[in-house]
Amino acid sequence: MREGFSEAPAAFDQYAGSSDASFPIAQISIEMDDGVNPDEFPYEREWMPASMEVFVTGELVHEGRAGIHVRGNTSRDFDKKSFALETWNANDEDLDVSLLGLPAEEDWILQGPFSDKTLIRNYLIYRLSNDIGRYAARTRFVELEINGEYRGVYVLMEKIKRDDNRMALPEGAALLKRDWVEGGENFVQTTLCRDDLKVEWSDDISGVVDRLDSIEAEILDGDFSSIDLASFIDHMLLVEIGRNVDGYVLSTWITLSENDVLGMGPIWDYNGALGNASYFEAWRPEGWHYENPEFPADNPHGFCWYEALLESESFREMREQRWRMHREGPWSDDEIDARIDEAVKTIAPAVERNFERWPLLGEVIWPNDVGAESRTTYADEVAYLRSWLQQRTAWVDRSLGN
Repeated sequence: MREGFSEAPAAFDQYAGSSDASFPIAQISIEMDDGVNPDEFPYEREWMPASMEVFVTGELVHEGRAGIHVRGNTSRDFDKKSFALETWNANDEDLDVSLLGLPAEEDWILQGPFSDKTLIRNYLIYRLSNDIGRYAARTRFVELEINGEYRGVYVLMEKIKRDDNRMALPEGAALLKRDWVEGGENFVQTTLCRDDLKVEWSDDISGVVDRLDSIEAEILDGDFSSIDLASFIDHMLLVEIGRNVDGYVLSTWITLSENDVLGMGPIWDYNGALGNASYFEAWRPEGWHYENPEFPADNPHGFCWYEALLESESFREMREQRWRMHREGPWSDDEIDARIDEAVKTIAPAVERNFERWPLLGEVIWPNDVGAESRTTYADEVAYLRSWLQQRTAWVDRSLGN
């Protein structure tokens, strides 16, 4: 075991290929070339070279070259940074690697939970998505060390991208994202809704907007034959079960199939969700996120498609049916509690060390709800998350007539 890391309670081999929190917390140690401190360059996206070692239960399971830089929008200003990570070969070129039993790739994310003091919100919502058959980034809990400095508990995550093991998109399909508008040649705007989207991948970017315009016109005319209704509904239910402040209008991934069917997902970035935000009424377990008084402040055109869908009685009925189906299965209170329990058990060896490094319990860290001041222990934070989710799902049950 590398000195300074927590003990992990199990052997590595039995967990190879696992995709849930039963995998023991791992340890990642990164040494920057020439001792460079990546925190000193928070707004640079150039890859900084490094060497990396990965340990599980004291066993070295990977070592090699890597590139790293700070990532995120508002999270860039947190003291505990999140990082983009690339695995490299000996020549500092991209190299697909199966980190901690996850499918091999070269693009990764080290997400550092900071305002989320449970440390598990992204893990939890991604698991709830996986549990209903919707792809979300696979994750592993890790402790991170950079240049010998302990950084606390992180979530190693897959980056959303076109890949056979992530977003398996054929030629002719497109991967889109609705987020803060940055401009540039890969951004398009639809004609009727004026929805700004970034084309993350397509073999014909110039043709994407015409394809979107055609589908958008059908949606606004009440014709939903060119959208994957189930994906739209499941995405809405995931946004609403978490009451995600960015829901629908930011951090939103969208797919356009090769035969021009529009789909929603995968979900992304739920640190400011599940009761963990002080604006857009997001701390309240009652009420639809899309009906809060300020919505959709961050992107006035991002809810246009859903507005048309919600006018349809058949869409609303299908939403009720899918909610009941999920609640009778993987989203039951018992199943959600089990997901929380398994995550908390996994990171238990590292929780105390994380909050020694980052003594945040009992403080309001943006965008925390004001109740964060009264939650002075890690157990308080977990209990709040559990209680908030129970209240939230009960409200949706009542609202959808269940």
